[in-house]
Amino acid sequence: GTATGLVISTGDRTTIGRIASLASGVENEKTPIAVEIEHFVDIIAGLAVFFGATFFLVAMLIGYPFLRAMVFFMAIVVAYVPEGLLATVTVCLSLTAKRL
Repeated sequence: GTATGLVISTGDRTTIGRIASLASGVENEKTPIAVEIEHFVDIIAGLAVFFGATFFLVAMLIGYPFLRAMVFFMAIVVAYVPEGLLATVTVCLSLTAKRL
């Protein structure tokens, strides 16, 4: 058979094009819990660097060699990160989801 068609609009002006532009325009907004966790991590990282630098300076002032003072710095920074942070966040999220 044969047919004749009339093109009304093309590309982004079609219904499918408008749906595609709406779907691609959605921004990935952070959830409130993601914002809070990021804020907490920023605080912990800042405190870790502050105390590490403080111990580094004290070690240098006391007379420790540079390498030993750097080991102090790294040890303080690594030790300051909570080991159970992932488990704590997971449990909190599970309890919150269960409560809902």
